[in-house]
Amino acid sequence: MPRLVAVLALVSLSCASQQQVVRAPSSPPRIRPLETVMAAAEQTPCVAGMHPIPATVIDTGVFTDVPYQSFSNGTVELNAYGDPGDLVGLEVGTRNEDPATQQCLVQFISMQTLAQSDQQRVMRMSAAPMIDQQPGLTVEITARTAPDAYDAWWVSLERPEEIAAHRAPPEQMAQVTQPQAQWAPPPQPVYYRAPRAYVRYPTYRPVQPAVRVFVPRYTRRSGVYLRF
Repeated sequence: MPRLVAVLALVSLSCASQQQVVRAPSSPPRIRPLETVMAAAEQTPCVAGMHPIPATVIDTGVFTDVPYQSFSNGTVELNAYGDPGDLVGLEVGTRNEDPATQQCLVQFISMQTLAQSDQQRVMRMSAAPMIDQQPGLTVEITARTAPDAYDAWWVSLERPEEIAAHRAPPEQMAQVTQPQAQWAPPPQPVYYRAPRAYVRYPTYRPVQPAVRVFVPRYTRRSGVYLRF
């Protein structure tokens, strides 16, 4: 009997350890929820008028296999990574060389952080390339000439400790992706204005009909990504 009790205790300890790995609590949010970000965008001239565009599945780099939603207003692209309610990354980019536009994007990104100290860190970013790596949140400006910049200038927020936990396993990737040829924006506006017929909404990452893209709307519940 003592041996049986010992075995059961070991099994129980092993299960508890596995549960701790799977259900480990996330670090405190550092970026505002997507809905709040998009509401703020409508009040900021350089990012107002955002419209959903195809979000190409990323297979290299820091955001590999992290679901995201992508938006454009014709001049600026915005990408929001991970759980819409607890973002692990947020970036805005433009091919516009106007310093005033770039400064506007820096100010916009600074206001999407939840801590005043992080806002100040963003506002200290002045030139590309530039990076400020601190525990919990990395702030970066990427030059147009960077290999993963797609000829756009970017200012971004990244939560390195959380990104790995927000990657989607194959079964969830199948749930929240589709061929680009099948992609269509939601029938009703959610965070954005109705599209303007005279504006072209480009995507900076190249897309082709056979390329898989994320569905325009998804959620994450109990660590699982689900299509809306």
